[in-house]
Amino acid sequence: DNIDLKKNDYFLAIGRLTKQKNFLFLIKCFSKIVKTHSKTKLVIIGTGEEREKINQYIKINNLDQNIILLGYQKNVFKFLKNCKACILSALWEDPGFVLIEAMASDSVVLSSNCPNGPKEIIGKKNGLLFESNSESDFIYKFNYLINLKDSDKKYLKINAKKKIKKYSIFHHYKKLQKLLIY
Repeated sequence: DNIDLKKNDYFLAIGRLTKQKNFLFLIKCFSKIVKTHSKTKLVIIGTGEEREKINQYIKINNLDQNIILLGYQKNVFKFLKNCKACILSALWEDPGFVLIEAMASDSVVLSSNCPNGPKEIIGKKNGLLFESNSESDFIYKFNYLINLKDSDKKYLKINAKKKIKKYSIFHHYKKLQKLLIY
């Protein structure tokens, strides 16, 4: 595949292609979104047991121009840095490394409000949450996201960077150091 991904030209999802990550839900939502936004692209990075099922859905619904399965990528940061937003559609998370990596990479994040993580990390000012597995709420929040002003996106990114500092290796090192000294 000769895929030309221009900066700020695509939305990105990363994770194992499993039921937990809920990519089929995301693709079904995108099949509705592209009816009104025909140029919208979703890039999915990852491999897993649902790859064939996802591939078939893309082909059957003629989404080849809008949804790109890239498979495993050694360096996801170049994709995170250049996407319009990172989308997480998981049914549950533990603890959500892609979420933290996306926020560290200066990506706006749209995540499902699934158990164990996204809500605690994103809060109300670090990204956007949609009701887990709700097609209507996802599409509503997606449309809200694509209509956000640049200044609002910048606000989300700045707050996200501040929030994730406490998830860094350095932060954990400092906490451990305090525990070991006392």
